[in-house]
Amino acid sequence: MEYSAFQDRFHLPDVLAHWPWVRSINPLYEEVRDESAAWVESFKLFSEKAQKAFNRCDFSLLAALGYPDFDKDRLRTCADVMNFFFIFDAFSDVEDEVGVRAQRDIIMDALKNPHKPRPEGESILGEITRQMWARALPTAT
Repeated sequence: MEYSAFQDRFHLPDVLAHWPWVRSINPLYEEVRDESAAWVESFKLFSEKAQKAFNRCDFSLLAALGYPDFDKDRLRTCADVMNFFFIFDAFSDVEDEVGVRAQRDIIMDALKNPHKPRPEGESILGEITRQMWARALPTAT
């Protein structure tokens, strides 16, 4: 086989084929996924096509696999946080450094003040963060 620095195919091994641990998923996964997805969709952040693509990523599944023993409220917090990370990623990808710093400041203010209404005209990231954190606080330890 000839080596090329510009190969267009890569073989990824099945790293789970010999995984030594039992895979476990939170039994509340589907219920929490549906609630968290409805919450994200309520903000109308994406076009219909982009929302369908976002939903296929199923970030709540990552939470359910990572926290198989959490109760519903804690799992919901994890699912919302996972969804939020990817929302922020999508929003920050299209901003320059100044825009991302402004987003960061809004997010940090919402985390520090989850019961304060967000200012009119602010990035939706503030309200998303506020709701997420206000819901998380009762279960925080």
